Amino acid sequence: MRNESHYVAERVKQLGLLENAEMGNEFYPAHLSVALIDAVFTPRSHYERHVVPVIRRYCKHFGIERTRPGRSRNLLPPTHQQETLEDLADHYHDYGFDRMREDVFEARFKSPGTEIFKSDNVYWAARELMKIGVNNLQDTASAHPDEIKKSFCSIKGIGERTAHMFLMYTGEENYVKGDVHICAFVAKALGREKRDVGPGQAERIVSKAAEHLCVTPRSLDYAIWKYGSSFKENPPTI
Repeated sequence: MRNESHYVAERVKQLGLLENAEMGNEFYPAHLSVALIDAVFTPRSHYERHVVPVIRRYCKHFGIERTRPGRSRNLLPPTHQQETLEDLADHYHDYGFDRMREDVFEARFKSPGTEIFKSDNVYWAARELMKIGVNNLQDTASAHPDEIKKSFCSIKGIGERTAHMFLMYTGEENYVKGDVHICAFVAKALGREKRDVGPGQAERIVSKAAEHLCVTPRSLDYAIWKYGSSFKENPPTI
């Protein structure tokens, strides 16, 4: 008897989502600070319209690159060439929370379910990560993912999905972020209503479908997310 993951894998193949698949720029951050800002600002925000401009403004203001260049994008830059989380925190100390929000990020988005500005939570997340020794891109490889998730989940307005996104941006291949696009895709493949598929369930099914398709969960997540995010008002019918 076929299980749920087989139906998801079948729909992925039917739609050709893995043909010429290439990960987006956000998966090749030049600095850990950029990956953190991206992960914290992403929840319930349109990625291209809202999140990317925030990151670009930050990078422009402090004169850093958003992503690693061309042929060397799969290699982490030397630590001395990176902006660390300590550097990020120092910006807040120098500018203050209000100026970071209004003059640097130029964004007043709030973390889901709270009145806390996402820009403020970037700082608090950086502080928690530094407590476990995570300061640059290389550090994420030596820290246990569960430690990183625990650090994120200790902050009001930040949950496991954000932690998964951060881990995926920094190179963890075995994670899926159960956002609205992933849940909707799984629901469609299973012939269910979107509300009937929760984030955790969608993550487990997509991870298993990745095994059937011989790809990593992260790459399948991105292929599905890219497909889903390409639709605005009219969802796909197949």
